[in-house]
Amino acid sequence: MAILKGLVNNDLVEPSYVSLVEAKPNYYQIQIKCDYNKAHIEAYAEKNGLKITEDNKRKYLVIFKP
Repeated sequence: MAILKGLVNNDLVEPSYVSLVEAKPNYYQIQIKCDYNKAHIEAYAEKNGLKITEDNKRKYLVIFKP
């Protein structure tokens, strides 16, 4: 939730286009629909030790802690 709050507070994502998914028990990732500024989010992720991937259809950007 802290990651999502940081993304929203920095105007990097629109909350209505975000979902929080539990990939494994106690392991969460954030999925953002394709309307995002990838360069700014990548910079934020790198600064905070996060990883980013895109789905095969490039509909979602997935942000997670490795």
